[in-house]
Amino acid sequence: MAHNFDEYLITERENFVQYNPVFLKSLFGSTNVLPFWVADTDFKALPKLIEKLVKRAELGLFGYETKSTALKQAISRWYKSRYDIQINSRKLLFMPTVNAGIAAIIDEFSKPGDGVIIQPPVYQAFKSIIDGLGREAINNPLLLNENSYQIDFDDFRLKAENPSTKIVILCSPHNPVGRVWKEDELLKLGQICAENDVLILADEIHGDIVYQPNKYIGMLTIQKQFNDNIIMVSSAGKTFAMPGLIDSFITTPNMGYQQALKNRIGKFHLDKSNAFANTAWQTVYEYGGDWLAEMSNYLRGNIEYITNFLNDELPQINLTTAEGTYQLWLDFRNLGMTTVKLNQFLSLEAKIALNQGHTYGIGGEGFARMSIASPRFRIENAMEQLGEAVKRL
Repeated sequence: MAHNFDEYLITERENFVQYNPVFLKSLFGSTNVLPFWVADTDFKALPKLIEKLVKRAELGLFGYETKSTALKQAISRWYKSRYDIQINSRKLLFMPTVNAGIAAIIDEFSKPGDGVIIQPPVYQAFKSIIDGLGREAINNPLLLNENSYQIDFDDFRLKAENPSTKIVILCSPHNPVGRVWKEDELLKLGQICAENDVLILADEIHGDIVYQPNKYIGMLTIQKQFNDNIIMVSSAGKTFAMPGLIDSFITTPNMGYQQALKNRIGKFHLDKSNAFANTAWQTVYEYGGDWLAEMSNYLRGNIEYITNFLNDELPQINLTTAEGTYQLWLDFRNLGMTTVKLNQFLSLEAKIALNQGHTYGIGGEGFARMSIASPRFRIENAMEQLGEAVKRL
């Protein structure tokens, strides 16, 4: 039975980050906005997930838990059957969040002052993690060409050849620009990293949200052609509308890396499990395929609506080609506004809360990110408000 993604639950949302009035006021200057600024969904979760969580609660036992063999095997089967990504279920490591995993990996395999390559405009937490750990963020800015972003490989090679460069964070698929990297791009990046002994830290949390004819290719399948200087981090949270059930995993074919991270996780007592997250993960990876396909189709419909609206009503606003993720990267540069003016225009005139493009680093000025994992009527309201605001300029 088809899931109703048009449903919008009427409930108290102030505790949700996206709707929190303190965040809205501080970031956007108003609480009277439609919020689309967090990489989260407004969709009700997979019915089977809700059913299993209710049963787990009714059990009434909430002692310490470990990750079950069945849960680990469910993750491994999901990636093997859908993407031909080989994950050793017995060597999986778990952390509270993907960002916590990224921080642990950088801290374990580099030292203060070392360089970590990022590819802006990119998820802003990468730089804040790097800065917070006393490492140097090395920018390899993406190149915008005909509404799509490309990797500047000449620049990437120069940055990778620097002896102080130890790690690259590969955002795959890329947040916020929506690129799904092709095999030849990943092969080229992998080759350069192998030649220069640069560790690839692949954040593939958005890998399940990809629009045909694009195909998510795991860096684990690419890097085995060169060497095993690869660590992948991911989570079921984005895919299955459950980031609040905190959990993430780490996998690597390099047993030296695996043991070092296992020791670190144990040292800081990060290896505790949440009973509800355990139930949730096993459920979604066993039963979530059809629900994911339905959500992906619905998201594609949202993209089509926004694309048509902009073409028909707001041709001065461009939409970067969306290949994956449920984040859209909107180009407002033709409006000729400063960063401050654009932010004020979107929040106070259009009354929509979008992520400010400049926060994603080099190349983000004049852009904004919009999360479109929301019922269609809310997307329509946001576009209509944006259209009316532009007409008033």
